[in-house]
Amino acid sequence: MEYRPFCPVAKASELLGERWTFLIIRELLMGGRRFNEFQRGLSQIGPGMLTKRLNELVESGRVVRKKSPDRRAMSTT
Repeated sequence: MEYRPFCPVAKASELLGERWTFLIIRELLMGGRRFNEFQRGLSQIGPGMLTKRLNELVESGRVVRKKSPDRRAMSTT
């Protein structure tokens, strides 16, 4: 749906209402930066779903993907 100027709360609920999203955000807030850290913290989520949810957060601008010196890492914005 398209909520742009009308309802920011509805748009936020649409993004954050997805299963796993709040738990991924919790992991970010608790210091998780690498994919394996997220998998350990969220042991019930499959790697495909974790990738999908992380990509959705990146695409929405809620999470920034940065390359660390040795590998990719995620960080909050």
